[in-house]
Amino acid sequence: MNAATTTFLDWFASRLKKAGLDRAFGVPGGGASLDLMQALRRQGVETVVTAREDAAVMMAGISGVLAQGPGLAFTTKGPGLANATNGLASAALDRMPALLVAESFTDGELEFLSHQVYPQSELVAPLLRQGQGAELPPDRDAVEDWINGSGAAPAVMFPSASDFNRQMPDDWQPRDRTGSAAPDLEQAQSLLRACKRPIVIMGLEAANSDLTAGLRAFASKLGAPVLCTYMAKGCIPDDDPHYAGIFTGGAIEQAAMEAADLIVLVGLDPVELLRKPWAFSAPVLDLAERAYDPHYMTPAGQVIAPLLETLPALAVGIDGSGWEPTEIAELRMGFLHGMASGDSGGLSSTAVVKATRDAFVDHPRLCVDAGAHMFSACAFWPGKAPRDVLISNGLASMGFAVPAAIATALHEPERGAIAMTGDGGFLMCLGELKTAVETKANVTIIVFNDGRLSLIDIKREDRQMPDLDLSWTAPDFAAVARGFGFAAWQVEQDAELMPALNAAASASGPRLIDIRIDASPYREQLRALRG
Repeated sequence: MNAATTTFLDWFASRLKKAGLDRAFGVPGGGASLDLMQALRRQGVETVVTAREDAAVMMAGISGVLAQGPGLAFTTKGPGLANATNGLASAALDRMPALLVAESFTDGELEFLSHQVYPQSELVAPLLRQGQGAELPPDRDAVEDWINGSGAAPAVMFPSASDFNRQMPDDWQPRDRTGSAAPDLEQAQSLLRACKRPIVIMGLEAANSDLTAGLRAFASKLGAPVLCTYMAKGCIPDDDPHYAGIFTGGAIEQAAMEAADLIVLVGLDPVELLRKPWAFSAPVLDLAERAYDPHYMTPAGQVIAPLLETLPALAVGIDGSGWEPTEIAELRMGFLHGMASGDSGGLSSTAVVKATRDAFVDHPRLCVDAGAHMFSACAFWPGKAPRDVLISNGLASMGFAVPAAIATALHEPERGAIAMTGDGGFLMCLGELKTAVETKANVTIIVFNDGRLSLIDIKREDRQMPDLDLSWTAPDFAAVARGFGFAAWQVEQDAELMPALNAAASASGPRLIDIRIDASPYREQLRALRG
């Protein structure tokens, strides 16, 4: 009697579904990607055809981040893979668990073909290295290892039709995986016992819902101010008495850092920090899940182990600090005051973010694009839980917010998502308006439209360079969005802002607000934040 078998493709689709995959994103070619779509649908996994491949990988990565499981994207070979590389770079540097399945050429084809041919593995290899990812062979053990150990590592697979159709026995079992040894906490405990005024910096690794209770208990027992990086916003709620603001490695947190006698990094990934040397003199205790090389400094103590185990163990025996609650409140107010620098109301980015916060009372998740508007968005949008705010702050890619918001809205339709993007970033992903409409995504796109690359233009002026045509005639994005099937509003005057926001907040489906933003406060805000 012959043993039962299954194809690798059917096993692969089934295994991803079992790991929590609900949908995959991509632009298929005519080969293995069509077979993959069909197999996924048989498993009840939705397949979303996007406008561009880079957006598909970003959507897959965000889906994986929110589900705390694997995300999946698919594309054709050649130009499809080339278009996907910015998304793969985002997955690598923003630490997103996206698996990109790209079609490949057979050995027989490579004997005569040059059309669309280049070394695909060599293209993706450096991006994967930056994210501690890997190229996966079409092999069950490799896939199983990635699913169980990926955490935030991307991967790429280049299966052929024959790889997908390969028969495998049904009775396969994954290989055993050994656990890690218990960490040595003695040095960390000694540093914590000796300090009087510690400060905590929570980073990307801490942005995990499984860690929320442990993070907040640790901060409470320590009695210290807590700064969060952009990608860790919400790990400590903005209204928590220990929350003191955002950490970027810049100027605005300098007063808080100088008042500390120990800097406790909790899950800080240096990929998020500004391109400036470490400017703080207090000793550092680094609590992380992996060692990063290079890093900005050499810590006085370090524990590399799962934070889920480290934080409760270190909290034992901690009993407050020398910080007064009023001091932490002053640090928090100083941060918010600095982030409002130059703001005079009207249609400034700060005013728009605050008005959006007031209109959308249920507070959808916020997805933020790279650009000057991100300073206000991350400072003034309320963070109550990890991943309430999603931003590309490792790669810091423009064109991220809209794809991320679509994936976010599909992940949790009732809550929905808001994308805040500059006009430059929005121009890079206009095609994804189609994707939002086709999926009926509960998404609101707010375009900070000033007809220029504002952040780059500020840097040009600081270098005393002449005009370099970094501005353009502001498009009517509301009209463009209506052409795709969006509900859309254009805001040119202060009085038009709240009516548009209230209308969008009470509507459903894809909607867009095109706001002619006042960019004048950006320079002062940037100076307060970064120095």
